Amino acid sequence: MAVTWHVLGAGSLGTLWAARLARAGLPVRLILRNAERLAAYNTSGGCVTLVENDIAHTYSVEAQTAEHHQPIERLLVACKAYDAEQAVAQLAPRLAAHADVILLQNGLGSQDAVAARIPHIRCVFASSTEGAFLESDWRVRFAGHGFNWLGDVSNPTAPALLQDLHASGIPHE
Repeated sequence: MAVTWHVLGAGSLGTLWAARLARAGLPVRLILRNAERLAAYNTSGGCVTLVENDIAHTYSVEAQTAEHHQPIERLLVACKAYDAEQAVAQLAPRLAAHADVILLQNGLGSQDAVAARIPHIRCVFASSTEGAFLESDWRVRFAGHGFNWLGDVSNPTAPALLQDLHASGIPHE
């Protein structure tokens, strides 16, 4: 059974990754900032749209807030760097002991602080050259193919999540 990906941050990269993971048939859950955003998402149909090469595809992706009870085994943190530490601290009680957390933020500095908040959890740092922008809420345009570099300074063993990235067409090393 596939591990559910939780995506924290429904901005351009978070929505891009969520859509690509959903396109590959993987279970994905968006974690939205509050009940109002969750209501707006559900009212709009509970889907994300990926526009790639001027072709739009829509994918059903469930959403929740941080207060949800579902344990998290795989978390992509795609929020702003200055929000990451507090956001992950709020989710820490939901993280399974064997969870993987990918930290994909614009800017440097937050990754170490986030990892320090959850020392028992594997944190994989990510850097991306992919380009995307939101055309509207829940609709992302893939504007530039790039690459994603992932690394874990404390554990050189490749994480199992790389198989999901490969299946989703998310280029990585």
